[in-house]
Amino acid sequence: MDITDLQARLAQLDHLLPSQREWLDRLLFQLAFNDNQQINILGASGSGKSTLALAIAELLSGQYNIALLDSSVNKASATQQLMQQWFGQPGDASIPITEQVAVTEEQLPLAVIIDDAERFPPELIQQVSSLPSLVLCFSAQSLDAAGLTLTLNRITADDAEQLLRHDGLNSIEIAERLARADGNMHQLLQPVEPDHRDETTAVAAEKHALLKKPALLASSIAVLLVLLLIVFWPSQKQPAPPVRIPVERAPVPALPVEVPDSEANMEDTAINSTVNPGTEQAETEVSAETATEHGGDSEASALPEPVVTTVQSETTDTAIASEEAVSSPAVTDTAESDSTTFGYDESKLLLLQKSQVAVQLAVLSSDAALARFKRAYPTVEALSYQRSWQGKMQLVLVLAPFDNASDAKAAMSELPAALRASGPFTKTVKAIQSEINARQLSLQSGQQD
Repeated sequence: MDITDLQARLAQLDHLLPSQREWLDRLLFQLAFNDNQQINILGASGSGKSTLALAIAELLSGQYNIALLDSSVNKASATQQLMQQWFGQPGDASIPITEQVAVTEEQLPLAVIIDDAERFPPELIQQVSSLPSLVLCFSAQSLDAAGLTLTLNRITADDAEQLLRHDGLNSIEIAERLARADGNMHQLLQPVEPDHRDETTAVAAEKHALLKKPALLASSIAVLLVLLLIVFWPSQKQPAPPVRIPVERAPVPALPVEVPDSEANMEDTAINSTVNPGTEQAETEVSAETATEHGGDSEASALPEPVVTTVQSETTDTAIASEEAVSSPAVTDTAESDSTTFGYDESKLLLLQKSQVAVQLAVLSSDAALARFKRAYPTVEALSYQRSWQGKMQLVLVLAPFDNASDAKAAMSELPAALRASGPFTKTVKAIQSEINARQLSLQSGQQD
């Protein structure tokens, strides 16, 4: 679908807010590259659904035969209103609308815009969806009908400045209005009523603080006195510690210096080895480890060679077993990752660094839409991958990789005008890889089930 004329007409709609104009750019992009006969548009109360419904009717009136069902249309006569708006003739309630449309001749394609679609019965939505027409349903709740679902943008600070430009508010007051409105334009336009209860509460709190000041002062003085007593009271008992110092050093003179005989030393060594055989082995192991870490040749030569060989062999065996235990899962993960197959450019995207940045160009619904995109923009070398979004599979087109967001934004400025108008945005490679891995996990769990 050629949207050049629609983009030109959109530029002439000067009553739209910045976020509404951006959303309509996205809608035109979907109409250009996706064959969606029904589009469900979700928006909370006060999000501007009725304004956008009228703007779309005005925008598409040159290329479509438009019918609008809003709150003024009675639910019982909805089909008759469609026939009246489309063909200028009253409809017959006893004949299904599909048969009435089939016998009529119309040069332009049909389109119907339903505002507050949740107030109409589901049977009517199903009948309208079966017609050869473009169906746009605005609602505050998700509909059971099939089709593409788009969500309206929340009002931004730029929207608030445009809506409140005649109220003479500063930026802080506008921000307070925006936070209080919470996405509702009706509440944003309502002035804030002064609340005197806050002033009364502040005065009461100040009086209460003044009453507490004497008590706080007395408490502070008491704490200071206690600290002074703690600091200066132990000064009378300071001579006691020097009396205890000789008692701790008393065992020092009792050293085995008086034994001159070498045979006695040999007997003592033999007795120590017999009584505590584990001590020598523990000291030998500690000495072996110390010699290994620091490279001391003299300490290593003083130790028995068989003990050192045993410790080193056990350490080597333990290190080899640890390396095998660590490396085995890595081989398994590599085998599993190599066995994964992808239908698009997922393998290239998974090889990129997580810290890099990409530019998301479009979200498509089928391979046919991908082929049309490549024909429309042959110079754009986009990478594609599949993801699961709200239970449906989608094709996402990205430009990657870029080292930082500045390079990505520079590449966005060089895109064709139609792509820039569709609202591309930067996205981290880490987020893309997470979506690819999430889809693979869902596929594997489905195969196991």
